[in-house]
Amino acid sequence: MSIAQRIRISALVTSLVFFLSAPAMALSVSPTPAEIAQAKSIFTDARSVSARDAGRLWGLLLYGRMLLVIPATRAVIANQADPRHLLRPTDGVYVGMLPGDVVLSDAPTEWEGVRWTQLRLPALPQDAMTRSITLAHEMFHRIQPELHLAANATANPQLDTEQGRLWLQLEWRALAAALIKSGDAQTQAIRDALAFRDHRHKLFAGSAATEAAMEIVEGTAQYTGIAVAEPDVAAARWRAVADLVHPDTEISFSRISAFMSGPAYGLLLDERMPRWHKMLNEHSDLGAMLASTLHGVANESAESRAAAYGASGLRMVLADRAAREQAKQAQYRAALVDGPILSLIALGRFNFNPSTAVAVGADGMVYSTFHAIARWGTLDVSTGDVLVSSDFSRAALSAPTATKGTHLEGKGWTIDLAPGWSVAPAPKPGNYVLVQRPH
Repeated sequence: MSIAQRIRISALVTSLVFFLSAPAMALSVSPTPAEIAQAKSIFTDARSVSARDAGRLWGLLLYGRMLLVIPATRAVIANQADPRHLLRPTDGVYVGMLPGDVVLSDAPTEWEGVRWTQLRLPALPQDAMTRSITLAHEMFHRIQPELHLAANATANPQLDTEQGRLWLQLEWRALAAALIKSGDAQTQAIRDALAFRDHRHKLFAGSAATEAAMEIVEGTAQYTGIAVAEPDVAAARWRAVADLVHPDTEISFSRISAFMSGPAYGLLLDERMPRWHKMLNEHSDLGAMLASTLHGVANESAESRAAAYGASGLRMVLADRAAREQAKQAQYRAALVDGPILSLIALGRFNFNPSTAVAVGADGMVYSTFHAIARWGTLDVSTGDVLVSSDFSRAALSAPTATKGTHLEGKGWTIDLAPGWSVAPAPKPGNYVLVQRPH
């Protein structure tokens, strides 16, 4: 299974907070015995992964409150009772129903004053090792605020540019070399990785901070998953090397690069700075921490070292990809910027698939999978495209095929409007907006 397949969609939007309400729980639909049995197996696996670590990495146990949700029925199976006892005990677990106004996702969930790990039961990987990595990753997200590692991570669209992807993949290849080498050879590989990283940051102003923040949020989580789940250090290193050397090059790197770089930096810091966990905070830069373990100054430039890592081959591949991306971006601008479009604001709570993202400059990112629950209604984008601003404050869809009624449809998307909302023409001819009738 590739790293892209293992990425938990909503792990990348962990700032979202979902709430379960008491009235909705009263309408609980019981999960099936088979679903309960599967959930109990997952809880056992999660407890086992946590016990293997026993708080060694971060000083806190990974295992804690968990909600497993079956999307088809929205049934919930929990491993612990909730504070208000809205979930009912059944066969050693606690069951209820996720209300309709909660976005289904794999992310930490604040409910009744406590923090849960929420996971969609069918979405968990089938093979044992990948499932263990995923469970450790997601359980780490639950304790992340206690560790002061809940950085404000935003997308890194520069990592989907031709130059951004070139120097990122060169960094990854050098990190892979560092993981399988030792002594002076390892030191040289680390210098190379950091040179490629610094060169990229000089090309894109402000990228050092945004990339470092994503590595704190997602990189440390994926590092935790691999370090805890794999049976020993060598196995963890080879897992990280495989992900670094063979990434899925067809997907967006803007939000998932930390899944590859985070474990590499973490495992190298384990060797070269054993107490780095105690020094880490939400403002840390894993690259800078690793650089502090080096002595002296590098004598060669990033450009001079790039050839040793196959830069010429990467440049050919990336030039071809860039041409295809430019054509795709032009198509998206024509459809979702020039219009005709339906404009949305105040997206509320949402989830999306970050691996499908395509950056469209200052206009934002296009996602082909997106779900939102907002005050104006519920949006589902399953086979179409939505352009979302970088701060998630607004979005654009292709114009609806019909503008009457509460159920709207367009190319690959649907909206079910909330009471009191309707579609109205926008100032630009052919465009539409959602409006709320006065009370």
